[in-house]
Amino acid sequence: MHAHARSHPLHSDPDFMLLREALGDVAAETGGDGTALRLVSREPLGEGSVSGFAPTADSPEQIWYVDTSRLPVRAETGLATGDDPARPEARIWAHPADPHLPALAATAFGHAAKALLARLGLVATGELTMVGYRPGRRAVLRAATDGGDVWLKVVRPRRLDRIVGAHLACTEAGLPVPTLRGWAPDGLLVLDSAVGTPAADTRWSPRSLLDSVDALRAQISGVVWDRPAPSIAGRLDWYAGHAGDAVGVQRLVAGIRTLLANATVREDTVVHGDLHFGQLFLAGEGAGISGMIDVDTLGRGDAAEDSAAFIAHAVASARLTGVDHRARIGRLADAALERWGDPRVRGFTGIHLLGQANSARVHGDTTGAQTLCATAQRIVDGGSAGDQTEET
Repeated sequence: MHAHARSHPLHSDPDFMLLREALGDVAAETGGDGTALRLVSREPLGEGSVSGFAPTADSPEQIWYVDTSRLPVRAETGLATGDDPARPEARIWAHPADPHLPALAATAFGHAAKALLARLGLVATGELTMVGYRPGRRAVLRAATDGGDVWLKVVRPRRLDRIVGAHLACTEAGLPVPTLRGWAPDGLLVLDSAVGTPAADTRWSPRSLLDSVDALRAQISGVVWDRPAPSIAGRLDWYAGHAGDAVGVQRLVAGIRTLLANATVREDTVVHGDLHFGQLFLAGEGAGISGMIDVDTLGRGDAAEDSAAFIAHAVASARLTGVDHRARIGRLADAALERWGDPRVRGFTGIHLLGQANSARVHGDTTGAQTLCATAQRIVDGGSAGDQTEET
């Protein structure tokens, strides 16, 4: 969390106003009486979005979410508004009572997790650690057991069959995905750790890593799987609408639309759906890919989806990583753009970076948002990811 995670007044934010109406004075805008809230996240979800609000730094940490997705859930866990109980205009809940992820609360407190691990012959030997959470979508926790670390993934129950099927299809195709130990119908999966060392923690040259990624993508394309992959193109309007009056966004969006309108749509193939070096594990320095995680989005789609996700993640990571690795990751982004950067890839990359710029803006990082938008514009205009200095 960021103590300064707000870049615009909340009094005009419709999600904040819904929360304030529900919570009263507890939700006073930042700068109030010490119980004020700040915006910490906002992502598209369903027909709307889900926005997270947390107290300012001098208050106990608690996160409330305002959800306007209108997606159906098994049971409400907070306040729902509107005339249609099945598709409320808004939901408000406090973490971890996510109505889209009914297994989350019990898993976060260890009850469901320990029971499932015991059924799998594993004994939990420590506390669960929350590794990642995307409200309304999924959560990932790490559990230490007598058989080593395992990973608990909490997903929407209606997506469970697809995710289990994707893992099994990848295993059948010989892809290096972690072993799926078991799952529960309320949306909880247990997976072993990936084999190898995270690519982010291993030395590699951009060319050798991209060669390995190309080989992996060829193997992914051979998976027997007929579900459609989600496309980043569907998020462009949402990202553009939530960029506010940020400088240059209209020109960037227009450039992306022009690229995609004129680019050739290739025959679909099986893609990872969210491929980037954070999802990859290597057998050792300079070695090939020994592990790949997060195949939840596996599906048939345009190969440009994986190319763009990889490039955009490298661009964003180069900004955030330590100076020792920044130049190398920046060169990886440029090398991937040179290798894969046709007009459709550049357009999709621009959408990813616009979304990352919005996230930076929500967290008060105006400079970072401007940098990401400028980089996106340069890529959309046919240029490089950035001027990278040589690694020392």
